Amino acid sequence: MFVRILERMGFRKSDDDNYWFKDYGNNVVLKVMSAGSSEIEIELNMPIPTDVNPSSLDKPEDIIDLIVNSPTNKNLLLSLLRAINDMMNLRLVINMSN
Repeated sequence: MFVRILERMGFRKSDDDNYWFKDYGNNVVLKVMSAGSSEIEIELNMPIPTDVNPSSLDKPEDIIDLIVNSPTNKNLLLSLLRAINDMMNLRLVINMSN
């Protein structure tokens, strides 16, 4: 069932079948992978300004603050908005199925 949801949302399976991904453009990619028998891991890959230490981005709030406070262009913001929207939809589906 979850595979069909991913396909309908536009996700594609990776070449090595380890994860599903969706490319939003502007170097923004959302990955969904199995972390165990009943666990799913969602990973957001996005460009990070060179003056930011990636290990300082532990919480989702830190990432949102980075996005809001960094000088990004309109296209990057749209890509991030779409990726975050899909991420929230996936979390909702996962929570409803548990």
